[in-house]
Amino acid sequence: MSLFFLDKQEVVEKIDCLAVNVGQSQLLVPMPAVAEIVLNQARITSDKLPAWVAGWIEWRHLNIPLIDFTAVQLNRDAKDFGASTRILVLNSYSEGHSHRYYAIMTKGFPHTISVEASTDMTSQGAEDLGNCVKIDLAVQGEDLLLPDFQEIEAYLKQIPLYF
Repeated sequence: MSLFFLDKQEVVEKIDCLAVNVGQSQLLVPMPAVAEIVLNQARITSDKLPAWVAGWIEWRHLNIPLIDFTAVQLNRDAKDFGASTRILVLNSYSEGHSHRYYAIMTKGFPHTISVEASTDMTSQGAEDLGNCVKIDLAVQGEDLLLPDFQEIEAYLKQIPLYF
């Protein structure tokens, strides 16, 4: 199976990705989507946030939403990973919401995976992957989920701006 690499317009021979532990599973996140990885920090919470949002964090003088990906995926409340939490700040590419950046909680530190056009990527064929997952894959011996960034960003519309 070749996803190389999804909606890219130009030919890409290799793309660097991160394997990101989000608690119940690991995500395959292409590096162009990543703005930065930061350490866990205090969050600002509000009862006006959807249950899957852990709060807002301050990043580069911006307040951005912090999402528990597994909570979005499985329609449950956000959880905290405690001391092992890292935060993956992502670039937003869609329009229709007011968040240029958003973040997801990760457990531990993500590691890199270089995916080449010739890399064997096999769909595991799971039928119900939950919300915001495009496909499940086995890449270089790891079971990974490829996030559906457009669907994630559709969820961002539910998050009010922080003031």
